[in-house]
Amino acid sequence: MAPPTAPDRDSDTRRARRRRVLAIVACVAALGAPLPATALGPQVTQETLANGATLLVSEQRNLPLVLIRVVLDAGSRRDPIGRGGLAHLTASLVTEGTARRSAQQIKDQIDFIGASLDADAEQDYAVLSLQVLRKDLDVGLDLFADVLLHPSFANDELARQRDATLATLRSQEDDPTTVAQKAFQRRLFGDTPYGHPVEGSTESVPTISRGDVQQFYAAYYRPASAAVVVVGDIAVDEARAALLRVLGSWDGSPPAPFVYPPFTPPAAETIRIDRPVTQAGIVLGHLGVARDNPDYETIAVMNYILGGGGFSSRLMNSIRTEAGLAYSVGSFFAAGKSPGPFEIVMQTKNASVADAVARARQQVEQIRASPVSDGELQEAKRYLTGSYPLRLDSNAKIADFIAQTWFYGLGPNYADVYIARVNAVTGDDVQRVARQYLNPDGFIEVVVTAGERGTAPAPDAHHPAAP
Repeated sequence: MAPPTAPDRDSDTRRARRRRVLAIVACVAALGAPLPATALGPQVTQETLANGATLLVSEQRNLPLVLIRVVLDAGSRRDPIGRGGLAHLTASLVTEGTARRSAQQIKDQIDFIGASLDADAEQDYAVLSLQVLRKDLDVGLDLFADVLLHPSFANDELARQRDATLATLRSQEDDPTTVAQKAFQRRLFGDTPYGHPVEGSTESVPTISRGDVQQFYAAYYRPASAAVVVVGDIAVDEARAALLRVLGSWDGSPPAPFVYPPFTPPAAETIRIDRPVTQAGIVLGHLGVARDNPDYETIAVMNYILGGGGFSSRLMNSIRTEAGLAYSVGSFFAAGKSPGPFEIVMQTKNASVADAVARARQQVEQIRASPVSDGELQEAKRYLTGSYPLRLDSNAKIADFIAQTWFYGLGPNYADVYIARVNAVTGDDVQRVARQYLNPDGFIEVVVTAGERGTAPAPDAHHPAAP
C-alpha cells in the first residue's frame, strides 16, 4: 500500500502515477468483458485491474445515483488473538480523517453534496461504501479515494471510536439473548478466528493502539484482495475511467492468504449464566456449514421448515403457538467463508426454560426422523424463490449481492442457480441434510437466566466469562 499522499507531491511522483494509470488502462482494455446473462440477477461487467483489484460494474438507470463499494479481505477473522475488535475499529476510523481532511471536514463535504459515506467490518470482510448523486460523482469519488488511500487514524478519533464501541458492548450486557450468543460463540470457536464478536470485548478494545490499527490497515487494505463494485446511473467505460483517475495510486502486493486454523468443535455442554433477568435468553446449537457448501440451498429449505420460516416454522408452532412459551423463536445457519454456527435462539420466562428447550430439541429430532410434508416443502420453496427478487430491488441490495457472490465465489449467475437448486429440493433431500447437519446430541446449550448459578465458561485472558 502506498503511503499517504501530500497535497504538494512533487512532479516526479505525478509522472510516475500517470505512467501507472496508463498501464492500468491498457490492461483493463484487454480484460474487460460482460459476464454471462442472467434471468434474475443483475447484468455485471467484470474486469481485473493491473493492481489486482476486481472491478464489477452493473449499470442501473432507474435513479440518478451511483453506489460504489470496496470489499476487502479485512474482516474480524483477521484480528490477532487478544486484539478482538481491531478490524472493526480500523474500518470505523477510515472515514474519520485523512492526511488532508479532518473527520468534520469529511462529514461537511458529504452532507453538502447529499451523499453517504460509510465503512464497517463483518466477520469475513470489510466494506467502504459511497452513494452519491450522479452529478456529484467526481466530488464524491475524490472523498472516497482520500479516505480509502490516506486515512490518518488520529489518536483523538481512535479514542472516540473506542469509547463508542465500549459503550455499545456494555449496553449489550443488558440483553440476555446477546449475552447467550456471545457465550455460545466463545465456547464453540474458542480462540479461533470466529471465537470473538466483531466489535471485540470490553477487555480487548482498550488494548488496541494506533500502531495496531496502522499495521492492520497496511496489511489488509490492499487492492489485490479487493473488489470495487459500482452500481447505478453510470456506464461501464465511464465508471472505469473515473475509478482509474482516483485509485490509480492504490497499489500493494496481496496479503497473506487467510487459512482458518484447524480446530475440534467442543463436545455437548450446558452453560448457565446468572443474570437478574425476567426473560431468559437461550441459544442451542453447534458447528454449521460454510457458504460454499454444496448443500447450502437444501439446508435453507430444511431450516425454513424447522425454524427459519417465522410463523410457519415448526419451532414457532410448537413453542409459541401451542405452548405460549416464547414471543419469538427461530433457527439459522450463519454460513461464512469457513463453517459458522447453527443456532436456535429464543427468549422465555425463567420458569419455562426447561420446557422450551425440550420442545426445541423435540422438533430437531423430529425433522431428522420423519419426512417433511409436501405442504411444508412447497411452502418453503415458494417463499425462498418468491422472495428472492426482493433481495435485488434496490441499488444497495444489488451491490450487496454482487459483493457477496464475488467474495464467496458463488458465480455471477448465482441468483438463477439459487432458484433452480431450491426448486429441485425433494423431501428426501430435506431429511438427508437434517440428519447430516443437525445433531441434538452435540448441542452446546447456553441459558442466561436468573437464580441458577453454574457452569459458565472459565475466564481466560482473551475471552473473559460474562460477570
